[in-house]
Amino acid sequence: MELGSATFVPSNLQAVASAPAPHLSTPAALRGALAATRPSTASLCSHSAGTALGLLLAGAVGGSRAARRKWAKRNSTARLVASVDAGIPVNQIEQPPADLREWRLRSAVQMKGDAWPTPKNDRLLKAARGEKVDRAPKWMMRQAGRYLPEYLEVLKTSDFFTVCKTPALAAELTLQPLRRYDTLDAMIIFSDILVIPVAMGMPCYMEPAKGPKFEFAIETPADLAKLNMKPDVPSTLGYVFDAIFWTRQRCNNDVPVIGFCGAPWTLMGYMVEGGAVSSFDRAKKWLYLYPEESKKLMAGLREIIVEYLVNQFDSGAPLLTIFDTNCGQVPPSVYEEFCVPDLKYIATEVKRQRPKALMSVFPKDGEIAWANDSDFDVVGTSWTTSPARARRDCPDKTLQGNLDPHLLYASPEEIMKRTDRMVKEFGVDKYIANLGHGMLPTHPVGGPSAFHEAVNKVSSEDAPTPTVAAPKAAASRGAPTMTLNLQDGASCSVPMTQAGATNMQKGLAEFVQMFKRKVEAVKPQKYDEFEFLWVQDTLSVEVFCNPNAFATIFDVKMFLTVKAGYIKVTSDIPLSSLQSDLEAYLAA
Repeated sequence: MELGSATFVPSNLQAVASAPAPHLSTPAALRGALAATRPSTASLCSHSAGTALGLLLAGAVGGSRAARRKWAKRNSTARLVASVDAGIPVNQIEQPPADLREWRLRSAVQMKGDAWPTPKNDRLLKAARGEKVDRAPKWMMRQAGRYLPEYLEVLKTSDFFTVCKTPALAAELTLQPLRRYDTLDAMIIFSDILVIPVAMGMPCYMEPAKGPKFEFAIETPADLAKLNMKPDVPSTLGYVFDAIFWTRQRCNNDVPVIGFCGAPWTLMGYMVEGGAVSSFDRAKKWLYLYPEESKKLMAGLREIIVEYLVNQFDSGAPLLTIFDTNCGQVPPSVYEEFCVPDLKYIATEVKRQRPKALMSVFPKDGEIAWANDSDFDVVGTSWTTSPARARRDCPDKTLQGNLDPHLLYASPEEIMKRTDRMVKEFGVDKYIANLGHGMLPTHPVGGPSAFHEAVNKVSSEDAPTPTVAAPKAAASRGAPTMTLNLQDGASCSVPMTQAGATNMQKGLAEFVQMFKRKVEAVKPQKYDEFEFLWVQDTLSVEVFCNPNAFATIFDVKMFLTVKAGYIKVTSDIPLSSLQSDLEAYLAA
């Protein structure tokens, strides 16, 4: 199948997040859903790593050993079990000891940057490392969220950002899905990607029915001066690290706690837009209008992110995820230029500082082939990508995803049927079952149960990971070859069809006419970006240009991306050179 097209892409408030979090002093009592067994304090932090180390981390390290022993005696359990009523009244939520932060910091010093004791259920970590598992591990993005009645009960008593900043509440919301769905293989800490901009000096509040909103937006490069590009991460974001550590203690290290953050491009998008929006038009315009300032901002964010993730690992999160929710907002070539280098840097730098850390990335609605040549262990896929395509693009990585979240509205039978198909298409090895994006506020609580049941039923024997087939090229071998002259004297031969070259030539002609109108315009204005995409089998040619970056038609350069299977070539190419190459090819 051949596709070829040219398109012009159109370019009563709650508490402020920076307010201090309240300290709650409520009775400590877990409901009857907790088992009555009382193992030793070593079980709080150790499964197979040794009783001595477990005792050290659970109680011997910290400001008050008596408090450690009292807490362990009151709360040690064999397993959090499923319950129809998975919530705990707010006045009964377990409170951490007063010296929680000191306990965490002293424990981290003892660990010396090494991995924490292995969770009892380490299926997720094995899969992330590419090791054999009996079945695919599973969790759900936004699994702690508004679809859960018990979550809503907690949010009745406190605003969103105060919950994030209160370790007892953040831990409770993190644990709620595990109580309701007791075969989950991981928890993800309850927090928000926007805590980093808050730490940089952008106070944020939750606007009812709209979402998070900053007190100011980054409207021009001059606004960057308002930001603290080197915040004290351990101090300003210590509440996140405390919540991870406390959650790990409360679940008795049964399953791993996942840490996370937003990617530089996604964070920049929210900062420029001033909060949550339906589209990120202003952010995209900012990227094209101020490319150097954009790179500077994202480079600053990546350094904060590295420190933030390292501290999460030191607090007990063995798997660290970067969510790039806005990946699909820009063309692949632009993403490759502006965003990919920072993501690769983050993964490499975190692993340099913490070699045992496992890294995951989710470039929502975007291409993932770039991640196969990176230090990420796990690559998430949107529901828009087929399992076969994902395996071809990232044959060396563990993949995660990618059930359409809307399927959870369907009947249990339909959910199970489609989940079974998804798991078998991905294959159990080097795979983590998840959604293609997050849980929705209106999801029925029964939907995830069917999803989990279906994943549990597929064993590694039932669904071995399929062998990645070599890219097909037969369909394009017979086509004549077009030579594209790239920068620095390089060239690239592409087996393109006559129809594809003709469509590209027509698209460039339209672009030239638009550029002439731009030059002749009396009043300056912004013009839409030019995109051309031609696809045939595994071969694709993409051309992109931002006309606002050039003064005359003679200055115009197109950004060219050619892909053939696992091979990708990118290059700037003068418009006149591309036109000449097309004319020579069509005249042959």
